[in-house]
Amino acid sequence: PGKDHLHQRFVLMVIYFISGPWTPVEGRLEWGSPVHECEWEGIYCKDVEELEAELEGKISELLESGREDGVKIDVPQRIINRLELRQRLVSGEVPGEFSLLYYLQHLDLENNQLVGALPSPLYKLFNLQTLFLEQNQLTNIDAIGEYRYLEHLSVSKNAFQGPLPESFKQLKYLKTLYLHTNAFTGQVFDILKDFKMLELLDLAFNKFEGTLPAELGEMSNLTSVFLGHNEFRGTIPVEIGRCPNLREFQIDASHKIGGPIPTEFGKLTNLEFLKLDTCAFNGTLPPELAECQKLYFLDVNSNDLGGWIPTEYGKLGNMKTLGLANNDFIGTIPAELSQMATLEKAYFQNTDLGGDMPQEICNLRDRGNQTVLEELIVPCDVTCEIPACCTRCS
Repeated sequence: PGKDHLHQRFVLMVIYFISGPWTPVEGRLEWGSPVHECEWEGIYCKDVEELEAELEGKISELLESGREDGVKIDVPQRIINRLELRQRLVSGEVPGEFSLLYYLQHLDLENNQLVGALPSPLYKLFNLQTLFLEQNQLTNIDAIGEYRYLEHLSVSKNAFQGPLPESFKQLKYLKTLYLHTNAFTGQVFDILKDFKMLELLDLAFNKFEGTLPAELGEMSNLTSVFLGHNEFRGTIPVEIGRCPNLREFQIDASHKIGGPIPTEFGKLTNLEFLKLDTCAFNGTLPPELAECQKLYFLDVNSNDLGGWIPTEYGKLGNMKTLGLANNDFIGTIPAELSQMATLEKAYFQNTDLGGDMPQEICNLRDRGNQTVLEELIVPCDVTCEIPACCTRCS
């Protein structure tokens, strides 16, 4: 066979000698084995023809342009498309030769020893579509906008502080963005509000401020949004109801977020997971949530919600976890909730509920081999036999 792939083999061996050796996972060959490098662990390749079809004839932009400084290499028949180096760069070094893989599209450097600024050779991989940098000690990605084709980015669990770099605004093709568990600050949506292609957004466990913008409703591709444990304030914009694909929405432990829970959540027929606990939501539970037939997790524990529990929630036949504790609900627990045939955990404690626990709900505690209601915790003002029906009162 030809020698057109020797340059990429050379680059990989430089990486290996600096950071290796390491033991391959079962079923993959060790780096340096006398076979094509595409058979080594963590390396995934595509034939030129396959990649050309995937890129709809635009392969010349990927291969023939070379690096931005003009350096070009021979194009191998089997091109490294994805490189997974989790827990491999034990030295924390990224050799300059890495930049010769400028046609690389997917790079995973999770859980390594990268410290400080993102190494400059990585910025020359300008064709990247996926970049995973989670669990390092990075503090600077100021030039992140160099990745003009980036679709998937994770920089979670690093050591970032301060606002997002302005160059983030150039990442308009982003579909998934993980920023959680850092110390980012500032009004993040000043940068992100125009990211119309986002599908997953995880900003949790930072120090972001400001309000949630109406522009969230224009991110119609969103499926998952995680915003908890920040310093956001205000309300959830009613425009959230314009995100028809939304399956997961979480904003918890955010004491400056409150107001009524938007009734527009009821328009989200694909919603499965809604976590709004430990905030400042008030008013009543919106009956419209009963239209979210796929909802299996609802947690509004520890807010300022009141009124009666909507009987319509009995329509939520896929519910597994129902958290209503530490609120100001009044009245009785509706018997209609017994229609939640898959319910496993229900929390009503520390509320103003009273009366008798409906026998229909007690029956959920003993259903033979079917899913059993494992936890049923109620206020002590609710008459309920313990442990035959309720597991405890509080």
